[in-house]
Amino acid sequence: MISPLQWQIYKNAINAAHDSFNQDVVIWHRFIGGFQRYGEDDQNNETFLDITLKTLVSYNVFRTWPITKETSAGSVDLESATLIFNKKYLEDLGYLNSDGFFAMDPGKDEFTLGGVRYRPSGETEVAQAGDDPLMFYVILIRKKVKTADPKY
Repeated sequence: MISPLQWQIYKNAINAAHDSFNQDVVIWHRFIGGFQRYGEDDQNNETFLDITLKTLVSYNVFRTWPITKETSAGSVDLESATLIFNKKYLEDLGYLNSDGFFAMDPGKDEFTLGGVRYRPSGETEVAQAGDDPLMFYVILIRKKVKTADPKY
């Protein structure tokens, strides 16, 4: 059985490691608006607040199968990455909601990582110390890009 003191030592180690390991920079595009006067959706009118965050990134480097899906309309890039955020770091920045979760809107927010725009495709708490999660995973998939080419 793990004692409360041992859990606290683990928590302290995970939180202290943030300054060493979580050094990739991601831009969180936090959605702040985009509807027209009469409520119609307009992607050209969307506005975001850009927030720079430090994270640890897990890329899907272990795949051995194709991740580009061929369709009759062209190719779809299914590349993904997982952002690993330290919960205390997000809390200190004020980015947790009242339930203690990352205050991200997975249906509207977006992220830029390495110059590529992604949208969230799932999130979960991880690295529990007893019943206290210490990290959040945010799974990202590449955002579809509009092109002038009619086959896309």
